[in-house]
Amino acid sequence: MDRKKDESEGKPFYENIVLKRNRASKPAKGRDDKGSHAEKGARDEKGSREGGAPRGHASPRPVLDRSSGGARRDAGAQHNPGPRRIGKAPRTQGARHDERTQRAASAAQGERKARGEKDAHDAVHGTTPRGSAPRAAAPRRENSPAGGIARREGRPRTDRKPFSPLREFDPVFKQVSPETRALLDAFPEIAQAVLPLDSKKIQQLPSDIRELSHELTDERGERRVGYMNEPAVLSAYVRYYMWWNLVRLTRVFSALPLDLADGSAAVDLGSGPLTLPIALWMARPDLRDRKITWYCVDISQGALAAGEEIFLSLAARTGNEPWQIVRVKGECGVSLRRQVSLVASANMFNELFWDNPQPLEAQAKHHASDLASYAERDASVLIIEPGVPRAGRFISLMRDALIRLGFSIQAPCPHEGVCPFPGLRYGKWCHFVFDTADAPAKLQKLSEDANLVKDRAALSFVFAQRRKADEEPVSDSAEPISSGVPETEGAVSTKAASSAEAPVSMLSRMSGLFPDLRVRITSDPIKLPDYYTGRYGCSEVGMVLLTGTYQAADYLKECHSGSLVEVPMPDRKKAERDPKTDAIVIRLK
Repeated sequence: MDRKKDESEGKPFYENIVLKRNRASKPAKGRDDKGSHAEKGARDEKGSREGGAPRGHASPRPVLDRSSGGARRDAGAQHNPGPRRIGKAPRTQGARHDERTQRAASAAQGERKARGEKDAHDAVHGTTPRGSAPRAAAPRRENSPAGGIARREGRPRTDRKPFSPLREFDPVFKQVSPETRALLDAFPEIAQAVLPLDSKKIQQLPSDIRELSHELTDERGERRVGYMNEPAVLSAYVRYYMWWNLVRLTRVFSALPLDLADGSAAVDLGSGPLTLPIALWMARPDLRDRKITWYCVDISQGALAAGEEIFLSLAARTGNEPWQIVRVKGECGVSLRRQVSLVASANMFNELFWDNPQPLEAQAKHHASDLASYAERDASVLIIEPGVPRAGRFISLMRDALIRLGFSIQAPCPHEGVCPFPGLRYGKWCHFVFDTADAPAKLQKLSEDANLVKDRAALSFVFAQRRKADEEPVSDSAEPISSGVPETEGAVSTKAASSAEAPVSMLSRMSGLFPDLRVRITSDPIKLPDYYTGRYGCSEVGMVLLTGTYQAADYLKECHSGSLVEVPMPDRKKAERDPKTDAIVIRLK
């Protein structure tokens, strides 16, 4: 067996292939294994004596001699294949030898060609033959995509189209001016001058604030009606709650389209320590020089007196002549001397509807009627409440009631249709929030000491204006409708004279047919599948969900609560719907 193995290993590889093929295709009759081996040995010995391959053929490549420890030798060199077995030789031995050599050479050439084609295929597709070392990666070009394969010349780039930011309008909140920020920082000094506290009471102030917080929230049923008349409660309210309300209201007044003419009057219902007029004075320096009379209504005379002193101190600090303050003791609905241009209320109704047995709808209808009785012909109404669900529900009901009484909604709603955020149970309510990182540092420190840290401030509000009796909606882009009568020569000449304006008027008419949609963002950013980001908003088509990915997602994350943006008008019949809220999905691209 070892001798047979050595003989087979000592031959060129292509002779073994040819011999096996001949044996499989033309088996010799009457010849046993011994004769076959003898014939093979004789052929090997003859090839060794002749010293190489026949003429006209390339010499076989050297093979590895495993028996000699891996040294290479020529296939045609003389070697001792072992004991020779003599058998019956074929009659055409020389011819068969030439044929076998030609077949072996062609087989080797075909194998080299196939190997070359496979190497070329591997080089293109980045694959390596099994059992071989991986090929070195081709150097990546600067304009090639990931993977190291250069982009083909002339192929158009498939990069995503850059996202264009949406057109934005007046937001709910604006950053206050440096002067307003300075006045907010100086508010503790003003409060200390009006309501002085010794060092012992100042140390006890955080505890008084926590106790007042319980009375205003979870223990409101036990709260006394005239609680603001108590000096300790009033001091805690002014130094904490009034200060935070000033931070909220100055943000709103900085963006609200509110205007008061010289010589006009306004009423602040549930005024307390005059929080709303003081915030307007801080945020709107353009109104300080106008002569405005404020009717401040509240059931607590002590709070009204302290608020007037704080307002006068603030006016002295800014150097302007103060507005006229008229203190009125009473509740909402008390009669005044005259009708006013602005009916305002901040954080008053939430102290009324919590313990009232009447339905919230009936209360809203009643209060809206009282507010309308104070308003003159073109007056405005402003209602601001905390950003909690029940207050959001009340604001939505007051909005509907004011529309029925002839008022037009100015903010924050971009429409006057049905409110898509009615604040029903387990539903969404209309409210807006902002980060309090830029609030006064002393106020944040006081909140930490009272264990009432505020990372964000929230509120719900509605601002409406009474429509005039003769006010009718007029479309600026209205065009006369053709009656079908043939045009006269004069009409033709008139049409020819205005032909230069025809493209402009046509563009205006087309823009009126396909108006954009304004959306007021009301929610925080929402993570959606497939790396999308969403924000809920209010629009004339109802609740919408603005979504986007990549740059659009970054834009939605950076949008502030209360931002008013303009997007293409969706097709209501074919619009995509949010399965959770049934809101219309608008994908930003």
